[in-house]
Amino acid sequence: MPKRADTRIVPRSDARGSMAKAEEFLTAADIAAAGAQWNACGLDAVHAGIAAADAALAAAAGLRSVSLDHGFAVRLLEANVPAFSAQQRRHLAGLLQMKNTVAYENRPVTETEARQLLDHARRFVRWARQIAGDVSA
Repeated sequence: MPKRADTRIVPRSDARGSMAKAEEFLTAADIAAAGAQWNACGLDAVHAGIAAADAALAAAAGLRSVSLDHGFAVRLLEANVPAFSAQQRRHLAGLLQMKNTVAYENRPVTETEARQLLDHARRFVRWARQIAGDVSA
Protein backbone atom coordinates (compact mmCIF):
# COMPACT_ATOMS: atom_id res chain seq x y z
CA MET A 1 0.00 0.00 0.00
CA PRO A 2 1.35 3.47 -0.87
CA LYS A 3 2.39 5.92 1.86
CA ARG A 4 -0.52 7.49 3.74
CA ALA A 5 1.18 10.92 3.68
CA ASP A 6 0.37 11.08 -0.02
CA THR A 7 -3.27 10.10 0.52
CA ARG A 8 -6.28 11.95 1.92
CA ILE A 9 -9.55 10.47 3.11
CA VAL A 10 -12.42 12.22 1.31
CA PRO A 11 -16.20 11.81 1.24
CA ARG A 12 -17.23 9.40 -1.50
CA SER A 13 -19.52 12.14 -2.78
CA ASP A 14 -16.37 14.05 -3.85
CA ALA A 15 -16.45 11.74 -6.86
CA ARG A 16 -19.19 13.90 -8.38
CA GLY A 17 -17.05 17.01 -8.59
CA SER A 18 -14.08 15.11 -10.00
CA MET A 19 -16.30 13.36 -12.52
CA ALA A 20 -17.78 16.69 -13.61
CA LYS A 21 -14.24 17.97 -14.21
CA ALA A 22 -13.37 14.84 -16.17
CA GLU A 23 -16.43 15.29 -18.38
CA GLU A 24 -15.65 18.97 -18.93
CA PHE A 25 -12.03 18.25 -19.89
CA LEU A 26 -13.18 15.48 -22.22
CA THR A 27 -15.66 17.81 -23.92
CA ALA A 28 -12.92 20.43 -24.30
CA ALA A 29 -10.60 17.79 -25.80
CA ASP A 30 -13.29 16.82 -28.32
CA ILE A 31 -13.84 20.47 -29.28
CA ALA A 32 -10.09 21.04 -29.63
CA ALA A 33 -9.78 17.94 -31.83
CA ALA A 34 -12.61 19.17 -34.05
CA GLY A 35 -10.62 22.39 -34.54
CA ALA A 36 -7.31 20.56 -35.14
CA GLN A 37 -5.90 22.13 -31.95
CA TRP A 38 -3.75 19.13 -31.06
CA ASN A 39 -1.88 20.63 -28.10
CA ALA A 40 -5.11 21.62 -26.38
CA CYS A 41 -6.72 18.30 -27.25
CA GLY A 42 -3.82 16.34 -25.78
CA LEU A 43 -3.60 18.32 -22.55
CA ASP A 44 -7.36 18.29 -22.00
CA ALA A 45 -7.39 14.52 -22.59
CA VAL A 46 -4.66 14.03 -19.98
CA HIS A 47 -6.53 16.20 -17.48
CA ALA A 48 -9.74 14.28 -18.17
CA GLY A 49 -7.95 11.06 -17.25
CA ILE A 50 -6.49 12.51 -14.05
CA ALA A 51 -9.87 13.84 -12.92
CA ALA A 52 -11.54 10.53 -13.80
CA ALA A 53 -8.95 8.67 -11.71
CA ASP A 54 -9.73 11.00 -8.80
CA ALA A 55 -13.45 10.31 -9.24
CA ALA A 56 -13.08 6.54 -9.32
CA LEU A 57 -10.79 6.49 -6.30
CA ALA A 58 -13.09 8.75 -4.28
CA ALA A 59 -16.19 6.77 -5.23
CA ALA A 60 -14.76 3.32 -4.60
CA ALA A 61 -12.47 3.94 -1.64
CA GLY A 62 -13.06 7.42 -0.24
CA LEU A 63 -9.45 8.33 -1.02
CA ARG A 64 -7.59 10.97 -2.99
CA SER A 65 -3.96 11.09 -3.99
CA VAL A 66 -2.19 14.31 -3.06
CA SER A 67 1.14 13.17 -4.45
CA LEU A 68 2.85 15.24 -7.12
CA ASP A 69 3.58 11.92 -8.84
CA HIS A 70 0.47 11.06 -10.85
CA GLY A 71 1.69 7.47 -11.06
CA PHE A 72 0.90 7.23 -7.36
CA ALA A 73 -2.81 7.42 -8.26
CA VAL A 74 -2.34 4.33 -10.43
CA ARG A 75 -0.96 2.44 -7.43
CA LEU A 76 -3.83 3.65 -5.24
CA LEU A 77 -6.36 2.50 -7.83
CA GLU A 78 -4.65 -0.90 -8.08
CA ALA A 79 -4.70 -1.31 -4.30
CA ASN A 80 -8.21 0.01 -3.61
CA VAL A 81 -10.46 -0.39 -6.65
CA PRO A 82 -11.05 -4.03 -7.62
CA ALA A 83 -12.58 -2.99 -10.95
CA PHE A 84 -9.33 -1.26 -11.98
CA SER A 85 -8.28 -3.77 -14.61
CA ALA A 86 -5.13 -4.08 -16.70
CA GLN A 87 -7.06 -2.46 -19.54
CA GLN A 88 -7.94 0.58 -17.42
CA ARG A 89 -4.36 0.76 -16.17
CA ARG A 90 -3.18 0.84 -19.80
CA HIS A 91 -5.53 3.73 -20.64
CA LEU A 92 -4.52 5.79 -17.61
CA ALA A 93 -0.82 5.02 -18.08
CA GLY A 94 -1.10 6.01 -21.74
CA LEU A 95 -2.34 9.41 -20.63
CA LEU A 96 0.08 9.92 -17.77
CA GLN A 97 3.18 8.96 -19.71
CA MET A 98 2.51 11.84 -22.11
CA LYS A 99 1.64 14.47 -19.48
CA ASN A 100 5.06 16.12 -19.30
CA THR A 101 5.50 16.00 -23.07
CA VAL A 102 2.12 17.59 -23.68
CA ALA A 103 2.29 20.16 -20.90
CA TYR A 104 5.93 21.18 -20.72
CA GLU A 105 7.96 20.25 -23.77
CA ASN A 106 8.50 22.79 -26.52
CA ARG A 107 7.53 20.51 -29.38
CA PRO A 108 3.92 20.41 -30.57
CA VAL A 109 1.65 17.44 -29.99
CA THR A 110 1.05 15.59 -33.24
CA GLU A 111 -2.41 14.77 -34.52
CA THR A 112 -1.69 11.07 -34.03
CA GLU A 113 -0.61 11.60 -30.41
CA ALA A 114 -3.61 13.79 -29.66
CA ARG A 115 -6.05 11.29 -31.14
CA GLN A 116 -4.45 8.45 -29.16
CA LEU A 117 -4.71 10.47 -25.96
CA LEU A 118 -8.32 11.32 -26.73
CA ASP A 119 -9.13 7.64 -27.25
CA HIS A 120 -7.49 6.70 -23.93
CA ALA A 121 -9.39 9.50 -22.19
CA ARG A 122 -12.76 8.53 -23.66
CA ARG A 123 -12.34 4.92 -22.58
CA PHE A 124 -11.01 5.74 -19.13
CA VAL A 125 -13.67 8.38 -18.42
CA ARG A 126 -16.37 5.92 -19.52
CA TRP A 127 -15.03 3.38 -17.01
CA ALA A 128 -14.76 5.97 -14.21
CA ARG A 129 -18.33 7.09 -14.94
CA GLN A 130 -19.49 3.54 -14.13
CA ILE A 131 -17.54 3.50 -10.87
CA ALA A 132 -18.58 6.99 -9.78
CA GLY A 133 -22.18 6.51 -10.88
CA ASP A 134 -22.93 4.56 -7.72
CA VAL A 135 -22.14 7.51 -5.44
CA SER A 136 -25.13 8.96 -3.64
CA ALA A 137 -25.39 12.51 -2.29
